[in-house]
Amino acid sequence: MDAASKTEEAAVRQRLDSWIAAFLAKDTDAIMAHYATDVVAYDAIQQLQFKGKEAYRKHWEACMQMCQGPGMFEVKEAATHAVQDLAVVHALVYCGGTDDAGQTQGAWMRMTTTYRQIGGEWLIVHEHFSAPFDMQTGKALFDIAPDNQQKTRAIPLGMSAVTPHLVCDGASDAIAFYQKAFGAQEEGRMDMPDGKLAHASIRIGGAAIMLVDEFPQWGSFSPKTLKGTPVTVHLYVQDADAAMKKAVEAGAREIMAVQEMFWGDRYGVLEDPYGHRWSVATHVRDLTPEQIKEGAMQMMQDQPGCTDQQKAQ
Repeated sequence: MDAASKTEEAAVRQRLDSWIAAFLAKDTDAIMAHYATDVVAYDAIQQLQFKGKEAYRKHWEACMQMCQGPGMFEVKEAATHAVQDLAVVHALVYCGGTDDAGQTQGAWMRMTTTYRQIGGEWLIVHEHFSAPFDMQTGKALFDIAPDNQQKTRAIPLGMSAVTPHLVCDGASDAIAFYQKAFGAQEEGRMDMPDGKLAHASIRIGGAAIMLVDEFPQWGSFSPKTLKGTPVTVHLYVQDADAAMKKAVEAGAREIMAVQEMFWGDRYGVLEDPYGHRWSVATHVRDLTPEQIKEGAMQMMQDQPGCTDQQKAQ
């Protein structure tokens, strides 16, 4: 590396340090002073890309509002490469802040920043923050640290905080039904000596669902034994009408035909052969809270038995 490149790399690193100081000060104007007018940025949150300084400013303002407390920024394994009027910095960075409750909100991410010398000043023309993700759930893995040590996760990979656990009178047959009706993929099962399932796991649309056979002696009862269920499992699909048709053909019973709903979904309800109820939906319209409220009121007014006084409310 020649002396000129070393000098430029040192200058770029000073600009990075200045950018970090602006972030820690939560000074949006100072942060944006480091970007070129035509910057293109890829961040790990909110949208696919930000084109232009003004669009990226709005994103930064939103980020600052997410954490009201002091900002945090740590850099590890940073490397700077400069050639003539272009320079690239890549590093592992911890970015975050403290919320109103005093809880730290942050994560390690990968950062790649491209600088160009414009008007005698190194400005960011491209910035890219990213994080690895769980292939099964599509969720970003913000809990990975630079040491790459395998840590026991409180929520295992592939799982969400909330997971339906269905009790079925005939869990093995239920799995076959869910495969036919919803395209479920079986991930594992634990058989009892008598052939019943002590545990099984399937995945529908990327989401995990657990199943178990009915064991009254352990307080595990199916909807058939209970003569119904107060729970409905909600399933978003690409085509609710087609999903309902496929499930009914597989043996489900239609409870409510798929129809356009006031909150913007095509929505219907079915009951599977094991007594569990499922709502299937496809989101077709983005509505404001006001539009949803207006639609709900209109639906109630259209119901049989609605009085004139209720309609006027």
